[in-house]
Amino acid sequence: MAYADTSEARGNMMHTVKPPKPSRLAAAIRSGSWLSLLSIALYFAIWFAITRDGLALVRPIKFPSPAMVVDAAFRTADLIPGDILATLLRVAIGFFSGLVLGLGLGLAMSYNRKIHYFFDPLVESIRPVPVVAMIPFFLMWFGIGEIGKLVLITLGVFAIVVVSTVEAVRNVPKIYGLAAQTLGATKFQLFRTIIVPAIVPGLVGPLRVAAALSFTLVVAAEFMGANAGLGFRILEARRLFNTDVIMLGVVLIGILAAVVDMLIRRAAAYLTRWSDRAT
Repeated sequence: MAYADTSEARGNMMHTVKPPKPSRLAAAIRSGSWLSLLSIALYFAIWFAITRDGLALVRPIKFPSPAMVVDAAFRTADLIPGDILATLLRVAIGFFSGLVLGLGLGLAMSYNRKIHYFFDPLVESIRPVPVVAMIPFFLMWFGIGEIGKLVLITLGVFAIVVVSTVEAVRNVPKIYGLAAQTLGATKFQLFRTIIVPAIVPGLVGPLRVAAALSFTLVVAAEFMGANAGLGFRILEARRLFNTDVIMLGVVLIGILAAVVDMLIRRAAAYLTRWSDRAT
C-alpha cells in the first residue's frame, strides 16, 4: 500500500515539475533578435573599413571616420548636451501637440458626420503639401523664434495623425458597435469603451512615422534659425567645413530617433497587450 502511495506521489511530481525556462540569451538566439545587433556591428565595420587610414576609399574630409566622430564628440562635449536637450524639447512639444490635435479632430470627425464634412476639405488640402514648403511663410509669420519651429513640427505630425485616426476608426469591425448597441451602450459609451481602445493598434505605425518626421522637421526648423540644437550645430559645422561634427550630429539624431521609436513600440505593446490574448 505504501509502495502504491509512493508511486502515485512520484507520478504527481512528474506531472507538476515544469521544464526550466530558456535563458534570455537562448530566447534571443531563437527569436533572431541578435541579427539586429549583428547588422549594426556590420554597418560600423563597413564604415570603419572604408575610412581606415591608408585604405580609405573616400577622403576623410568628405566622409569622416568613426575615430574622427568620437574625437568631435570630445571636442564639443560642452555644447552637445545643450543641443540634444533643445532638439528633444522641440520634438516633444511639437509631437505631442500634433498628436493631441490630430487625435482629437480625427475622433471628432469620426463621431459626428457634420464635423467630418466641415473639416475634411481642409485636412485633405493640407495632407499632400510638404510641410517644409511652408518654411518661407513661417519665417515671415513667426520669425526665427521658437513658435515657428513648434508650429512646423506640430503641423507635420497633425496631418499624419488626423488622417490615420479617421481611417483607424473606419476600419474597426462593425460587429463591435452592433454588440455594444445590443447591450444598450450609447454612442458616446461606444466611442469611449470600444472604438478608442480598438484603434490603438492601427495608430502604432502612423505614430512611429510621425515621430521620425518630427526629427526631420526639427532639423529643418533649426536650419531656419536657432542658437542651440543638433540642426543648428550641423549648420554651424557646415559653415566651418567640420564634417566630423556634421556626422556627429547625424549619428546623434539617428540614436535619439531610434530611442523614441523604441519607446513608442514599448508603450504600444503595453497598451495593446489585450490584442495578443484575443488572437
